[in-house]
Amino acid sequence: MRNQWVGLGSPYRTKSISVDGKLVEGEYNNNNYVGIGGMVLMDDAMEGIYKSTHVALNAAYHLTLDAEARHGIAVGLGGVYSRTNIDFSQLTFGQQLSSTGFNRALPTGEPALNNMQGFASVCAGLMYTFTSENTYTDFGVSGYRFIKTKNSVYNDSSQYESPRYNAHFDFGTTLNERTNLSLNAIYQTQAKVSSMTFGGTLGLYHGEEDYSLRVLNLGMYYRVGDAIIPYIGYVYNSLQLGLSYDVTVSTLKSAAVTPKTFELSLIYRYSKTFINKIPCPGR
Repeated sequence: MRNQWVGLGSPYRTKSISVDGKLVEGEYNNNNYVGIGGMVLMDDAMEGIYKSTHVALNAAYHLTLDAEARHGIAVGLGGVYSRTNIDFSQLTFGQQLSSTGFNRALPTGEPALNNMQGFASVCAGLMYTFTSENTYTDFGVSGYRFIKTKNSVYNDSSQYESPRYNAHFDFGTTLNERTNLSLNAIYQTQAKVSSMTFGGTLGLYHGEEDYSLRVLNLGMYYRVGDAIIPYIGYVYNSLQLGLSYDVTVSTLKSAAVTPKTFELSLIYRYSKTFINKIPCPGR
């Protein structure tokens, strides 16, 4: 769950839930497998007047490239259905301004307004992975909305959803038997607008020798030109809780009201056994 720009007008709220896992493993090598995942993401703003929903279903195949199962490559393909709804009855327009103020019973003067039609799109990605006893690395690229799709409240064919492309990098290693380091970066670009976020997290193991996982994650990220993002998380066995807060460094910090943005995450990992004594931390 993410609340963005709290205090600056009506906050933009994002809620999402996702699940993924192995579906089929190789007969002779369980490092070759088919994975499947699904996600529902919901945005709303203006006190619920604006709402959008995205439902995604993805599948990927991971192939080991060497006998030691250190190098691997994964190819993924997915489909997304998106829909946006706007409650125009809760909005006011210039034509509704009367001598006593805005009157929503009056005509809006915008007869062409309508809710955007839902549309389906395709996404795909490619990722390289390297794993050793105490280290992992992965690098991937992905793309979304390859087909030009109209998306307008005026049925304007010139307004459409542009393709979006991502590139990410992750590195994690065990510094010692009680400390892990995780470094992450992601670059996103769409319609000549781009963003870059990078940072890292330290995972501090403090459990007793009772085969349980207890890890305190402390991290810091930077979204270039926008915000510094401190992060704190805690892992207890299969559950991981995380909280981040955006410290604005852009020109918005000088606004009359400084926007506040925070994100809360809850992750459950199901596994019969823990692969590593200290799991690599992550947001």
